[in-house]
Amino acid sequence: MSEREIIHGPTLRQAAIITIIGYIASWGVPYADFRIIPSLFVADNAAKTFQNIAAHQGLLVAAIFAFLINFIGDVVAAWGLYVLLRPVNAAISMFVAWLRVVFATVGIAATLNLVTAHRLVTRPTSLTALGQDQLNAQVHVAIGAFNSQFAISLIIFGVYLLLLAWLVYRSGYMPKWLGILLAINGAGWCIMESGHYLLPRVDLSFLFVATFGELFLLVWLIGWGTRLRQSSIAA
Repeated sequence: MSEREIIHGPTLRQAAIITIIGYIASWGVPYADFRIIPSLFVADNAAKTFQNIAAHQGLLVAAIFAFLINFIGDVVAAWGLYVLLRPVNAAISMFVAWLRVVFATVGIAATLNLVTAHRLVTRPTSLTALGQDQLNAQVHVAIGAFNSQFAISLIIFGVYLLLLAWLVYRSGYMPKWLGILLAINGAGWCIMESGHYLLPRVDLSFLFVATFGELFLLVWLIGWGTRLRQSSIAA
C-alpha cells in the first residue's frame, strides 16, 4: 500500500475537527501562564508567594485545571493531526504525534508541582509539621519547579512543531506557508526556552513573537481544514 493511499478511519475533515477540539481546550493556558502564575509567584520572596496563594486559592485551582485540560487537549490534537497528516508519511506522522504526547506528559508532571503547592497552603497540618518559614520555602520551590519544568516541556514542543511543519509543507493539501510558520514557531520555542541554559545572560524574550504559528494553523483548520475531502490528497 502506498503511504499516500487513503487509510480507513476518520476522514481529513473529521481529523481537522478533532484537532480544533484539542486546540480549544488550550484557551485557558495563556491566562493561567501569563496572568495567574505571575500574580501569585514572587521570584525573590517566598513569604509573599505563600501569602498570595493563601489569599487567592481559587486562582491557583483555576490554573491547575487550565493546564490539565490543556494537556488533555494536546493528546486530542496529536491524534487529530496524526490522522490529518498520515497520508504524507504514516510512520513519521505517528512519531510526531507521540512526541506531542511526551510533551503533554512532561507538562502534566510539571503541573503536579502546582498541586503540591496547593496542598501545602490549604492543609493546616503542613504548618504544624514544617513551620512557617519552611512552609513558605517549599511552596516557593514548588511554583518555581513548575515554571522550570514547563519551560523544558516547551523545548520538546518546539521540536514537535518543527517536525509537524515538515509534514504540513510536504502534504500538498495544506498550504506550504503554514508549514513555514510552524517551523518558525517551533524554532522560536526551542531557542527561547533553551536560552535559559545555553545563553543565560541573553534576553531572548523578543522571540515570543515567533510563537504564534499555531494560531494560524487553528484559523486554517476552522476556515479550510473542515472542508477537506479525501480527494484533496495528491496521487
